[in-house]
Amino acid sequence: MNDTIRTLLAAASETAARREARAAWVRATSAQWRAAQRAMDDRLDEAVDRLFSAPGFPGEGDQNGGGAEEEFERLCDEEEAKVDAFRKPLKYAAERDVWPRELYFTGV
Repeated sequence: MNDTIRTLLAAASETAARREARAAWVRATSAQWRAAQRAMDDRLDEAVDRLFSAPGFPGEGDQNGGGAEEEFERLCDEEEAKVDAFRKPLKYAAERDVWPRELYFTGV
């Protein structure tokens, strides 16, 4: 009986450790998401200044011969993909209870 109790206590301890690991993962991934979002905002602000601040915009003063909007959209898509690399795992954990492999509970 003592072995059974020790086994159950060890499993409960592992479960608590896994929950704390999940919480730590959420905190770290959220921080990375926020940093990626700030970096995206900075890059897009720089792009707006570079692409759209030329005299006479739209069209004639634009450095890309009229392609500033297309370049901005491409850059926006690239930056959003970087942010999504952190946002999607958080969303899946919250909405679907899908976690990184190392954060799954083992059987009790």
